[in-house]
Order: sequence, then C-alpha cells, then structure tokens
Amino acid sequence: MTEERKAFEKQLYPLYNFYHKHKDAIQLKDANFKYQKKIQIFKGEDFIKFTTTYFEDIKNLLPDKKKDAISIAKYLNENRIIVKIDRLPDDPKKKWPRKVFDAKDQTFTNESFYTWNLVVKSKMNNLIMAGILLAVFVAFLYPIWPFAFKFGVFKVTLYLLVFLVALQVVRMVVYIISRLMGYAFWILPNLNNDSYGILGSFKPLYSNYKYTDGKLEISFRLIGIIAFIFLIYVIVQEPSYITGFQDASSQTIDDILDWGKDKLEGKQEPIHKRAIPDLSELMKQAEEDLANHQKNNTQDGLDQQQHIDDNNHTGDLGDVNNDDNLGDVNNNHPLDNDIQQNESQTDL
Repeated sequence: MTEERKAFEKQLYPLYNFYHKHKDAIQLKDANFKYQKKIQIFKGEDFIKFTTTYFEDIKNLLPDKKKDAISIAKYLNENRIIVKIDRLPDDPKKKWPRKVFDAKDQTFTNESFYTWNLVVKSKMNNLIMAGILLAVFVAFLYPIWPFAFKFGVFKVTLYLLVFLVALQVVRMVVYIISRLMGYAFWILPNLNNDSYGILGSFKPLYSNYKYTDGKLEISFRLIGIIAFIFLIYVIVQEPSYITGFQDASSQTIDDILDWGKDKLEGKQEPIHKRAIPDLSELMKQAEEDLANHQKNNTQDGLDQQQHIDDNNHTGDLGDVNNDDNLGDVNNNHPLDNDIQQNESQTDL
C-alpha cells in the first residue's frame, strides 16, 4: 500500500466510523472471504437507504461533495473503499452468501453485496491487543505463580461456575412459574445464544410474552398450579428439605475447595501415577505377597500338627480312663461279692 493510498483511507476513517456507529441500521451478515478470513457483508440497497437517511451528515465526511446517495456509493465503490463481492462456486444458493470473493465487475448495483475494504487502526484496538498478549503471557507463567494467586483463580472459577448454574436454575424456575400464569417471562433471554456475542447475550435484561392457550393448555396449567402449591406446602411443613440442601451444597463446595488446595500444593499424587504403579512398587508388593503366603502356609502346618497332637493326647487319656472304669466295674461286680460271701461262710 502506497503512502498516497494510506493518506486517502485515513481521510475516510470518520466516514467508516459513522457507518459502524449506526451499524444496527444496516443488516450485516458474516461471510468467509476466499476461505481466509471472516468479513461482514451488506446489501447495496440497504447501504443506499442508510446513506439517504443520513445524507446531510455523510456528505460532510467525504473529501469531495456528492449530490445524492447513489453518487456516494459509486464513489466509494470506484475507490475500493467498499468492494463488491460474489459467491464462490461451492457456496449454497441461499439468500445471503456464505463463501465469497471480490467480484471482477465492480459496478455498483442495489442487488449486489458489498464489504468494507478499509482497516481502521484505533488506540482502543491496540489496547485490546496488548491486553490479550499480556493475558497470554501471564497464563504461560502460571506454573511459577504464587500459591495465593493460583488458589484465588481456582476459587473465582468455582464461584463463577456456581453462579452460572444457579442463574440457569433461577431462569428456569421463573419461566415455569410465569408459564403457569400464561406468560413466558425470561431473565436474560439471549444468555445462551452465541450469535449475539458476549455483550449482546446480556441484552435485554428480560423478555415477556403472553400465550394464547386453549382449553387443554389451561387444564394443564391448573394441574401445575395445584402441584406447585402442594410443593410450597410441603416445604413450609418440612423446612429441613431446604436446610439439608443448603448444608449439602456448602459441604460440596468446601470439599471441592479442599481438593483444589491439595491439588495445587502437590499433596495429591497425579492420576497417571495412581493408575499405573511403578515397577519397584510392583516387585515390593510381590515380595510382600510371597512372604505372607509362606507365613500363612507355615501357620497352617503348625495348626495341623497341633490338632494331631491334641487328638493323640485325647486318645491316651481315654484308654486310661477305660482301664480305671473296668477296674471299678470288676470291684463292684455282684457275682464277685456273692463268691466272697460264700467263702466266708465256708470258713466259718
């Protein structure tokens, strides 16, 4: 780009900023330019309408005065400040093109699509780029951060996650209650819509729509209202449900914080080390298992021998007892007593 071209484009920076300041007045669509970069395209007729509406403001931002919106559009197109684009051959035939390139014929027409061919450098863009680079640099230095910074980032991330989950739950509960009343009330209706961008997801703050329900929908709503009232009654009668949920939630958050603190301090062993033990640990475990196995076998042998000895000792005592019993039986036998008595009588 020559210095003359740079100076010419610099004169048109205010014009470019004016169009983008009122970009909601011109419908813009994203497109892929030559498979290389993302651009925003607009229709020629929308550009003419906008230029006609703000003609008095726009004509003062041009180096040369123009008499109408068509002359302004042609002037910008001829100087390639706005460039006419066309579809690539493999782009599906839809109302708005998705894959585009700069057309050879740059004659301005209302039916064609255009894009800005002007790069405006602003201090804000430079600050944003510097902030992004600084954030990336700081992120790469995360391993040497002080523990307080690491744990602070962990806590902020955790509480942000809890907030987002709680916000989704509150949005759903509010919608269900409003639906029972015949309305669709959403808090931050575009929160989950990625097409609006980061800031656009928080606009508007709420939306409300009234349904035209039939008899079937009204009957379901009545059933839902009764169920909701019964649920409130149960909670009022048993407040322990709410307190128990609060205690469980706080305990879960405390457990996660303790886990994160131990993780950042290195007190927890990495998962891959816990999942795949070291070879020395395996050999040590094998030796311990073998020693325990030998010890158990030795103990089993000793127990068996003790059992055999106990049985033998019990058998010897039984024989002795049997002899004593037989002796007692012989001494106390009635026939022996009779014989002894007869012998005594004979002697007499």
